[in-house]
Amino acid sequence: MRTLFDILKKDRKGTFQWLETVKDIETAKARVLQLSSESPEEFVVFRGTDLQVVATSRAMQTNTEVLREFPQQRLQVFAD
Repeated sequence: MRTLFDILKKDRKGTFQWLETVKDIETAKARVLQLSSESPEEFVVFRGTDLQVVATSRAMQTNTEVLREFPQQRLQVFAD
């Protein structure tokens, strides 16, 4: 089974809007980098196979690493 990654945009109310699905984490990272350069909104990479947020644009903005992965964090953590 191939893992797919959903790219979501988090609005100011904390609601997530699905934008697109990509086939690998590198493509997801590149796309989130592009989106975050065009918008101040937060973007999230979500892995549906285990319901995990694996990266966010906010982490990239606060860390010098380029969009690092977050192990074992759930979507609910980012919904607050």
